[in-house]
Amino acid sequence: IFRQIELPAELKRLERLRAKLRAQRYHFVESVSNNTDVFNLHTLVSVKLRDYEEVVQEAAEAGLLISFVTDIIDQDDCNKSELPPVVTERWNVLQAIFFASTVLTTIGYGNVVPSTNWGRIFCILFAFIGIPLTLIVIADWGKLFASAVVHIVLTMKSKLPFRAKLPCIPTNATGRRSLGACAAIVLLFLYLACGAGMFMLWEDDWDFFDGFYFCFVTMTTIGFGDLVPSK
Repeated sequence: IFRQIELPAELKRLERLRAKLRAQRYHFVESVSNNTDVFNLHTLVSVKLRDYEEVVQEAAEAGLLISFVTDIIDQDDCNKSELPPVVTERWNVLQAIFFASTVLTTIGYGNVVPSTNWGRIFCILFAFIGIPLTLIVIADWGKLFASAVVHIVLTMKSKLPFRAKLPCIPTNATGRRSLGACAAIVLLFLYLACGAGMFMLWEDDWDFFDGFYFCFVTMTTIGFGDLVPSK
């Protein structure tokens, strides 16, 4: 539903940005080529180039993929119907699923957001219903995971013939809870390290710390959005 609502508006916005980019490039080339004042050429180029760079930055931030062929064609030599279609990866199927999951888990990276009124209204309703359901599922999953960990620990403990001789295993309830908390922290960091290693393999420009940082920000639902997977 998010994709059906947002994709048409996204394509129209990118089409306007592409037309603006081509027009700005055309004006830049014409201003430089038709200039007869040699002494003010440096100032003219600086001003026009700054305007063109602002449009390029706006188009890049919007996710417009500018092909080399389209960029080198002069505006007078090509009709709009001959241009290749606008390509965007912002609201494809995977991005829409990714956005829906960040809404349900309250992470909210902010790299993909609805821009239409209907998309924002649906996002409010989707979050209002989906977030409580997600919290219920996470709570049940946490109970199931805790029960599984306790079962594994008790099973391993029962199969250790020398368990009574190990001084590191407490016998009272408080000590067992402390040991369980320490084991949970160790498992948590191992889980984050595994995720960091996977992201380091998948993302070309990420190192281990970037992956670990992203996994921690995601798991704690902080969701700064400064690091987001591109694949």
